[in-house]
Amino acid sequence: MLFKLVRGGIAGAIAFAIANVVSNLLFFQIGKPILFDPDIQSEKFIAVLFELEPLPLMFTNSPLYMAIVTVIGIVHGLVFTYIEPSFPKSTIKRGVAFAVILWALMALYFEFHTPFNMFHEPVSLLLLELFFWVMVLLVEGILISLMYGASRSPSRRR
Repeated sequence: MLFKLVRGGIAGAIAFAIANVVSNLLFFQIGKPILFDPDIQSEKFIAVLFELEPLPLMFTNSPLYMAIVTVIGIVHGLVFTYIEPSFPKSTIKRGVAFAVILWALMALYFEFHTPFNMFHEPVSLLLLELFFWVMVLLVEGILISLMYGASRSPSRRR
């Protein structure tokens, strides 16, 4: 069991770091012209992200930010390891199932609570961000599943 936890933790750390890169590409590169357009986006959202001090850690202390990303990734990998026996046998389906769980439990709440509730982000941008989260979490879930490898209880799955 210890080996599976270590394997899951390492897979989670790597997958979450890669998903973080995908997230930055989607939100800050591809989505930038829309998500940060001052004619569409709330002033408060733009100010908090780019103007008000202290700026987010991802901009001011990348090593600390990436250390925290690593810890969160390990936690995601451990959660995957714990609930993995309830997933389908297929590696890809397992990753998609985990991505759906993460999206439902993390992205929906985060997008509602922070950008929409606190920063008054328009619903159209919130929906775009939720779509980006689908992509990011599919990357994470599928990568964790691929790196985790063989399931631990193949007889319990379809």
